[in-house]
Amino acid sequence: RHWTMAPRRRSDSRAVRLAVSTAIFVLSANVAYQLSRGVWGSRPVTPVARADVRSNHPRQRKVPNVPQHGKAGTSHSHESSSDTEVRSVAEWDRQAEQEGLFHDDHGTGGGYTGSFGDARDGTGSGANVGTDANQDADTNAGTGIHVLATSNGSPYLNWQTRVMYQTFKTVAVGSDMKHFTRLLHRRTDDELVGEVPTVRVDSKHAACDTWCEFPVADRPDALRKWLLTDDSKRGEWIVMIETDYVWREALKMPPPGSDAVAFHFHYINPNYPNLPEVMKRLMPDNKRDEIKMTDIICSGPAPTMIRKRELDRLIDEYVRVADAIEADADAKQKLGWVREMYAYDLAAAVVGVPHVVEDPGETQLIAQPPADTSHGNAAMFHYTWGAEYFDRNKTKAWSWDKRPYVETKQVRDPARFKPDLPPPDAHTRGMRLQDGKPVTRALNEVMTEMLTIMRDAIDTLPILPHNPGCGWDQGEPACDFGCETGV
Repeated sequence: RHWTMAPRRRSDSRAVRLAVSTAIFVLSANVAYQLSRGVWGSRPVTPVARADVRSNHPRQRKVPNVPQHGKAGTSHSHESSSDTEVRSVAEWDRQAEQEGLFHDDHGTGGGYTGSFGDARDGTGSGANVGTDANQDADTNAGTGIHVLATSNGSPYLNWQTRVMYQTFKTVAVGSDMKHFTRLLHRRTDDELVGEVPTVRVDSKHAACDTWCEFPVADRPDALRKWLLTDDSKRGEWIVMIETDYVWREALKMPPPGSDAVAFHFHYINPNYPNLPEVMKRLMPDNKRDEIKMTDIICSGPAPTMIRKRELDRLIDEYVRVADAIEADADAKQKLGWVREMYAYDLAAAVVGVPHVVEDPGETQLIAQPPADTSHGNAAMFHYTWGAEYFDRNKTKAWSWDKRPYVETKQVRDPARFKPDLPPPDAHTRGMRLQDGKPVTRALNEVMTEMLTIMRDAIDTLPILPHNPGCGWDQGEPACDFGCETGV
């Protein structure tokens, strides 16, 4: 089968529409910020496709104790902050909210051995889609941590995925992180199916395979389909992550009896003006008098570490709330680009799945340079924000941002587009970030650490063929790895 997928390019008119809608949302969010804390059923079986973890890309060339915050069933408040603090953090949150633009525009986050068999002719079973970092899938079934990243297979997310997965493999050996799966919500394979352990499920909205208003709306449905597969049963704990993470160390299994762990995003706040009425409207009728806004965590589905059985409990409600938001124009407008995060948070409160929500600087999950100037206890870096260094003359001396990485050539030959490290002496030269924040030694060191991990991962990645490529650019055939379907 061959077909042509038109490349996704932003038109001027679409860019204008996105810019206007984002400006309106950001303005309303920032007004709300000043008024709140400014610191940081039965389910049908759906056919899925699975790729064999031990398979080679057929066209690939190889080359060498935390405070509890927002726990369901307990209350918490958002204390007032100084005007200076609110303005400073609101600037970071404005960028976080604008992040939705880039995920919307681009689609939403190493080598391996063995031979690839075509499941259609019986030479490949496709029986083990995910990877087991300790190469012990049978004895570790149902144990340890299973890391899960979701994607629609766009170049933007695929560049991030290749880097992230390589860093996962580096830190996971010998750890509690025994399994990895990329959950691809897409109606055809993509070019990473042969490299990154993947379960593919059909996207809920076919347009989101290329461009649609809000591709993240496909994630709850894809997650529910995955939870029906045997692949989802291999780990006791599931760690849901985005593609724009890099691993610096492995996560450890929580102690027995632990609740789910989530990250405190300060721009998620059900008590923002006009949001309580939306959240109440989205609740089941019998829960509206029972659930308070303080029962709803200020987080989202990623990063989250949760037992599979608890994720099974809340998944139907997560899908229901997400769908209800998409069908409610007022809810979509008020919840904006982070509405799918609110869907997860509300679902956890409705079903009663408690989460320990860890604050930046204290969390075991992620650090977010340059907003964070230390990795703290975090196992991962999240590079959602770009960084620009300006010298005393206000001349840009260095910059890093993930947003330019949107082309297949960057996915397929990443070594040619490796990000530069920041100047090692930046802290001695009076440099400042784009928001005026001084570049301290600590800030420069954490930026250097994160980008060094990324660069080292890129150095190990093989080149994927650009001619012929598959799946994205104009005129390329659809990718088809002969995955086993309906399993």
